[in-house]
Amino acid sequence: MTGPRGFRTPLVEGVLPVVLLVLGTLTLATAWQGVLAFPLLALAAVLPYALLRAVVGVGVSRWAAATVLVLLMLLAAYVLTAGADLSFREMLRDLVPRLLTSPRPYALRGDLLVGPMLLTGLVSLLVGLRARSRLRVEPLVGAAVLYLAGLLLTGGTADRWGLVAAALLVTAVLGWTVVDDQGEPVRPRVRVGAPLAALGVVALAASALVAVDDPFEPRDLVDPPIVEVAASNPLTQLGAWAAHPDESLLQVRGDRVPLRLVVLDDYDGTQWTAATRYQPFDTGGTTPLPRGRVERSASQQVRITGLRGPWLPTPGQPSTVSDPAILVDVPTGTLARPEGHDAKEYAVTGSIDAPDEAVLVAAAVPQDAAALRYTRLPPLPAGIRQYCSQIAGTASTPYQLALTIEDTIRTGSRLSYDAISGSALWRLDAFLVGREGRSGAREGTSEQFASAFAVVARCLGLPSRVVVGFRPGTDQPDGSRLVTGKDAFAWPEVYFEGHGWLPFSPLPDDDTFSHDPPPQPVETKERRPEDDPTPPADAPKGPKDAAPDPDHTDPAVSAGSPWLLGTLGGVVLAVPLLLLVARRVRSARHRRRGAIGAWTEVTDALRLSGIRPPAGQPASEIAHDVDTRLGTTTTRVVARAAERAAYAPVPAGDARKEVPAEVPAAVREVRRAVRRVRPRWRRWWWHLDPRVWRR
Repeated sequence: MTGPRGFRTPLVEGVLPVVLLVLGTLTLATAWQGVLAFPLLALAAVLPYALLRAVVGVGVSRWAAATVLVLLMLLAAYVLTAGADLSFREMLRDLVPRLLTSPRPYALRGDLLVGPMLLTGLVSLLVGLRARSRLRVEPLVGAAVLYLAGLLLTGGTADRWGLVAAALLVTAVLGWTVVDDQGEPVRPRVRVGAPLAALGVVALAASALVAVDDPFEPRDLVDPPIVEVAASNPLTQLGAWAAHPDESLLQVRGDRVPLRLVVLDDYDGTQWTAATRYQPFDTGGTTPLPRGRVERSASQQVRITGLRGPWLPTPGQPSTVSDPAILVDVPTGTLARPEGHDAKEYAVTGSIDAPDEAVLVAAAVPQDAAALRYTRLPPLPAGIRQYCSQIAGTASTPYQLALTIEDTIRTGSRLSYDAISGSALWRLDAFLVGREGRSGAREGTSEQFASAFAVVARCLGLPSRVVVGFRPGTDQPDGSRLVTGKDAFAWPEVYFEGHGWLPFSPLPDDDTFSHDPPPQPVETKERRPEDDPTPPADAPKGPKDAAPDPDHTDPAVSAGSPWLLGTLGGVVLAVPLLLLVARRVRSARHRRRGAIGAWTEVTDALRLSGIRPPAGQPASEIAHDVDTRLGTTTTRVVARAAERAAYAPVPAGDARKEVPAEVPAAVREVRRAVRRVRPRWRRWWWHLDPRVWRR
């Protein structure tokens, strides 16, 4: 009656959970450098499960075996971390914090690998303990735990396209429908399982196309280790580099962009200072002000030839660094090498804010507390205050104001490498408003030009900072570029809301950061002049005054992502909803057919339970076999009523009047009885199962 059985054998039954667990370790292994992490984690997934099944198979208590295996895993963890200079207790306590504060991808070290291997082994052991469970979901749950652990350790990048998740889903669904021995023919189960697996794969593929604007990052929950990097102000080195213009400092390959060495964002009236507290690269943290919405990436291979000091050049805000020992100050993106580390050659990729200058005309500057630290100044000399007030009324937008400051400082000034150094207020006062002929008046190095710009910009409400770095360098025959002392200079940057940090070039005849003269702002067709009055000329625009940025669409309404997500969610929800409604309609139609419809409800329940009577078998014989199998008597009640209705039909429209009162209750009892013989996990979709329509 029940047809051929499935493919379930002891070998296949033991292999399926192992396959799922090994698939789950794929995402976990991507968090480490190289390929050796995967076989180690796969071994941790296979060995505990296999050993437990083998030991239990010879009659040993599964809980006793599991206890011994846990102790063996802890012993292996102790051996694995023996060279890490940690006590075993410290190792266990710091498993998670150490992972969340170490650079990614992780080095293949015992102290970093032991935590995930312990997790994998324990999951494997728990799956083995539940090998005989009727739910059949434990292997998939265990694989999902490992999969999610991999996503957390990699910031969600381990399975960017959902391929591993799709493989897990397909393996699990086909395993349930093909491997499980439920007394039902294999082919019908494949017909049901294959569409379910395909639907899941389509859902995963579609979800991979939906960008996540702010993925969860567990590293933000843990404070990274801080390393103090004490160094002198890099501005003082500009004079030394200028005195040796041909001295080789760097050899660079890659994108032709300026290199940032140090960002200086604190000014006390005497000097600009850089950060001294650094952390390992890629160990969490965020910038105080949001990154620009439009960025471009630049990658370079840097070889240090003569550059001294702890700092390392980078093209923009660094996103990847080849040397995991390199440190970073996350707010500024400044890189440094720890004491005792050489770091003569490394590869680095950075992001550079690159807005369309046409939209910068209407850009605003932020007014929140995070931005105010970049406008903080000590009391200014009267000469500098008067200088700033003369510029204040010459522009109507922050961007125009920044260009005006740039042009005003550049005009009538002279770049001189022999000028008095320093960025103290007295030196900037002499540089900006000193009498003609006075030492330092209207002449200086890039230090004075950049510092004067930043101080004036801050005085006028523009968030600003100073950067020390290098021009791209001179092309060499081998395709590299040589960066020498003459390429070193300082420049100022101004932050614009939504656009990030924009560099300026107040140096005379310097086009490193050229800016085209902006067009005058005009009203767009969507906005009437009376609804958008021109802001006061003496104040930069705040956030509320910013015009819409045509180059950027808010993430909440970006490029169809919500529509794609909504459509995907609608499809996923609509399929089970339609199946549920169709089943309800089918049951209602059966009730209208009286006793014959009641028998159809019984045969539907038998089909869902895997009981398939031979074609042509009388209802009474089917009922007898089912009652014998289930230990009930109610199936015969429904069968007798159906046979009476079939061979002695009542007039049309009166079928329900001829249904004995005990038949509806009997149908419910049969349905409950056949559901009880099904595994719990199969009962979940009982009311959605489409097999009732298959004949």
